[in-house]
Amino acid sequence: MIGDIIELEERHLAPAREIIAKLKESFSFGSKPKIAIGIAGESGSGKSVTAFALQKVLEEEQVKSVIIQMDDYFKLPPRTNHENRLKSLENVGIHEVDLEKLAQNMSAFKNEAAEIEKPLVSYNENTIGTEKFDASEYDVVIVEGTYILELNGFDFKIFIDRNYKDTYENRMKRNRDEQSDFVEKVLEIEHQIIRNFKNNADLILGKNYELVNPTL
Repeated sequence: MIGDIIELEERHLAPAREIIAKLKESFSFGSKPKIAIGIAGESGSGKSVTAFALQKVLEEEQVKSVIIQMDDYFKLPPRTNHENRLKSLENVGIHEVDLEKLAQNMSAFKNEAAEIEKPLVSYNENTIGTEKFDASEYDVVIVEGTYILELNGFDFKIFIDRNYKDTYENRMKRNRDEQSDFVEKVLEIEHQIIRNFKNNADLILGKNYELVNPTL
């Protein structure tokens, strides 16, 4: 998503190094087939920063990766989507996201498509455009988002075990989430959906980004 600012700290990089070390025990980075890593969690839990930390550690290993953010796959642009939620809380949920398109892009990557076209959201402009990238340059795709573990096709799935109450301070710092009872109601609905993904994860990150359930 255009407008996101990611600041990596050692508390993000340290667990990323642990994750990559464990992944190397089961996967051969830089060779075929291509690998898809999924990162799920609630709003403000650290999905994006974890994705970029993994990308940086992979770069140190001479492995090129591309990050795909689920936020780019919302069917409506950000402010318009918020207005739609205001009309009815029934508009909150997985159906807000074009997961079919995301699955198609993931499949194209793993099937070694030369070029992939994906949606691109601009938060400030409240628009959804498109972008193309040369998928042949990358060996790993890292997909992050609240509902992405609804999809099949991941070689490794990470769940960040921090709920919307734990992440309140982080969300306020992002300046994207307004402080209101309505937003908290939205996040509670999302919480009820997302918490079920924890059981599908291969690895769980705790509230302090510690690895609490590595399975490799």
